Amino acid sequence: KMYEKTQKFYEEVAGKLQEEIRTGTYQPGDRLPSERILSQEYGVSRSVIREAFRSLEQMGCVEARTGGGTYVKAPEISSMVDSMSMLISLDESFAMELVEARLVVETEIARLAAERRTEEQIVMMHKTLDEMRREVYAGGKGIEQDSKFHGQLAEAAGNRVLQMMSASCAEVLNRSMEVTQAIEGVPKLALLAHEGILYQVEKQDGGKAEACMRKHLMSADENLRRVFADNTKGL
Repeated sequence: KMYEKTQKFYEEVAGKLQEEIRTGTYQPGDRLPSERILSQEYGVSRSVIREAFRSLEQMGCVEARTGGGTYVKAPEISSMVDSMSMLISLDESFAMELVEARLVVETEIARLAAERRTEEQIVMMHKTLDEMRREVYAGGKGIEQDSKFHGQLAEAAGNRVLQMMSASCAEVLNRSMEVTQAIEGVPKLALLAHEGILYQVEKQDGGKAEACMRKHLMSADENLRRVFADNTKGL
């Protein structure tokens, strides 16, 4: 019974601290009050506070630093990316599902980016595609610039959740891009597709930007399926 009570207390404390982090009372990088102060504030033992800290650390909300103190962590996508990478290595069909999910996310990003982009963001995206063009016509794959462009689009869309989803998908799919971009002519086609998307985003035509992105990703999907089919034949 005592254990159940303690468990309930630490869950309540963790929930309250999580809410304060969410509402911005504690910002990323801020040090949380000490166990002693929080135990007085919440009227619970220090062991309850310690357990609440441990729970928040497991959730990735805070980190205990050497030298003492518990600090609020900025949201990270690395843990989500790691688990998705693991799934891809174990289950090839998951890669195809990820491509499908990316199609949903990226087409909406393209539409929102067209509606919300700033002139400064357009300039930055043109700069990235100029770099991609130089890289591709010098015989490279342009993967770094490809990924950067999609990140800039997500930023222009002005939705942090879509931005995180796009970044996590892109990071996991970078390995597959290494393979698909090695297919003859694919880097130049990808460059043309990106230029078409940017043209519509610059014109602020959300519908056409979405359509261009869909066409581009369907083509990438087709290339990935070809690679998987070839790999299967080779086994």
